[in-house]
Amino acid sequence: MTACIEWTKYCLPSGHGQRWWNGRLWLAHRVAWTEVHGAIPDGLYVCHHCDNPPCVNVDHLFLGTQADNIADMMAKGRGWQPRALRGEANPKAKLTQVQADAIRSDGRVQRLIAADYGVGQQLISRIKTGKRWTETQA
Repeated sequence: MTACIEWTKYCLPSGHGQRWWNGRLWLAHRVAWTEVHGAIPDGLYVCHHCDNPPCVNVDHLFLGTQADNIADMMAKGRGWQPRALRGEANPKAKLTQVQADAIRSDGRVQRLIAADYGVGQQLISRIKTGKRWTETQA
């Protein structure tokens, strides 16, 4: 893929560039798409393959529905993870089910357990109270 071309003027807090075009404010990547490919059909979004909000390189952009954009985000491991990706199935998991089971039965002070596993005391508390890593998550 070619390099990103980043919008260097005003960007929203989300990182998306913004500019005046045809008498109103537009997102810069939508202007770039429209200038090259024409009007954006109703109901479609201009999405980024590169996941770089200020990018206006039309080679990095594609049209899709909101569902397409969310599917792209989830396929790349970004955003909210459904319940099916809890426990070890979650790519961001710091513990295994075996470790969670051992933590649940460990009688030591939570801060000491947390230090041994390299996690925060709050996670240990949530494991012990069943709010995280319940026995049915394996």
